[in-house]
Amino acid sequence: MVSFALVQLSKKHTEIFGTFIEIILHNNWDLYMYYNKNEDPYTFLNYYENLFQTKFNIRKGSALMDHKDEHDFYIFTSSADDVRMDDFFKSPHMANKCIFVNHQAPHWRPYMHKNILMSPVIQSSELDKEKCATIVPIYKNYKKMHANHKKTNLAIIGAIRPHQKDKDLKLLTNLLETYPEEDYNIYVFMRKMDWKVISNRNPFLKNNPHIQFFSGLSTDKMIEKLKEVKFILPLSKKDGWFYWQRLTGTIPLAINLNIPLIMDKKLAKIYDLEEACLLYDKNISEIMPKILSISDEKYFELIENVVLYKKEIYKINTKRFINLCLSQVNIEPEYEKNDLKRNLLTYS
Repeated sequence: MVSFALVQLSKKHTEIFGTFIEIILHNNWDLYMYYNKNEDPYTFLNYYENLFQTKFNIRKGSALMDHKDEHDFYIFTSSADDVRMDDFFKSPHMANKCIFVNHQAPHWRPYMHKNILMSPVIQSSELDKEKCATIVPIYKNYKKMHANHKKTNLAIIGAIRPHQKDKDLKLLTNLLETYPEEDYNIYVFMRKMDWKVISNRNPFLKNNPHIQFFSGLSTDKMIEKLKEVKFILPLSKKDGWFYWQRLTGTIPLAINLNIPLIMDKKLAKIYDLEEACLLYDKNISEIMPKILSISDEKYFELIENVVLYKKEIYKINTKRFINLCLSQVNIEPEYEKNDLKRNLLTYS
């Protein structure tokens, strides 16, 4: 039996666990997690236990060294946790057993020989492409279709920080200014402090009748509220970080929950999502009439395309994940792997 450890040493990025959980559980491999769940108010693990109908084996991060020889593979789910990793897992001896998840290229370190890239936009000349797998964190196990599609409820998820080059607040302000009277709502999900900063700098956001703010919700409560949402808006800044450096987590969250996105054409093309989104060139306001008047038939077609996309990505992710596990780093003599290879290759 192949044994996997998912290791998260900081309070973030449990949203990506679903992809690995689905692949590992589907193949009946052993799974353990090293993560201080009780210290993370925004953990996704309660949601995933419900979704996958299983109770996870979760150990505290501090217990990792006590089990350093127990698992066949250790997946460090955030390469930004570099400073929290014990040097044992950075050694050549562990090069074939440790896999590092890169959310953005600057977090890569030379000892990270096997890498999972969370987005096709993550590129670096220092990364060995033969020892990298692009695995967008998509899973297919969520099968619900939300029934509140008659209302035009849009959603924005995550902080909008003016000093960063990811989300573009102007896309939101342009939409609100261009369509002040129409019947639509914009649900904003972000942490209280992030909302306080952005709304103080932009007072019109506080009192705009179209905006409903939900602060500090647990993952379960946020997902429950998202059942009321018709489209999700990444608000990606044109040619910003989401185009060349990092994943916008809005994309997999929307796809995983069967909610179509409203995206600019360039970003949708990068992810091959053109058939599962409504697309704009420069501003969301360009297509607002289409958003407000979309027929049930067209909307259900988008959802169907989202589901087909999930199934295809799952197949791609599974193949890439297993190939990465089987790949060998030639730093030391190859350790005995025949039984391990046979077990990995029996996936369906």
